[in-house]
Amino acid sequence: MPDEPRSLVVLGFENQLAAAEMLTSLTRMTTEGTLLLHDAVFVTSTPAGKVRVTETTDPSPGQSAFGGAWWGLLFGIVFAVPVIGMAIGAGSAALMAKLTDTGISDEFVKQLRGSIKPGKVYLAALYSHANPEKALEELRRYSGMAELVSTNLSDEATARLQEALSSGTVTTDVSEDESTIAE
Repeated sequence: MPDEPRSLVVLGFENQLAAAEMLTSLTRMTTEGTLLLHDAVFVTSTPAGKVRVTETTDPSPGQSAFGGAWWGLLFGIVFAVPVIGMAIGAGSAALMAKLTDTGISDEFVKQLRGSIKPGKVYLAALYSHANPEKALEELRRYSGMAELVSTNLSDEATARLQEALSSGTVTTDVSEDESTIAE
């Protein structure tokens, strides 16, 4: 696949469930070839204003150190110095995870933390290789549930995304007779 510029979109939701469902849709679109999702970050604010960040793909230094320790142990056994191999593997993997941020930058996540409103959930998604028509068709399902918070898309693409997210209305308080949910 040739390199294609990565696009960053931040969507705002009223609850964690809707944001998680959107991430599931983005992941499914990746498996279907509609787009290539590189990273996603949830920024959640409680009604009291406590903010929490959940990264989905960037390895933490601790996770990397654990994996590096196992690889180091394996190579250490082969070369008859397992403890030293384990220490070198853990240290180098943790350092690489700290220095390498392949997804959404920590600085951008910090800005989102500072700008989120209490009671909101933001989903920041970094992607490339998108089929815009298929992606917008999928995003129309979230019309009325998601709002565009921030993006680095062109003005035309931003307008199309905004239109897809506001093209319909969410129906609430549906009677049992009107419901389409199978029993």
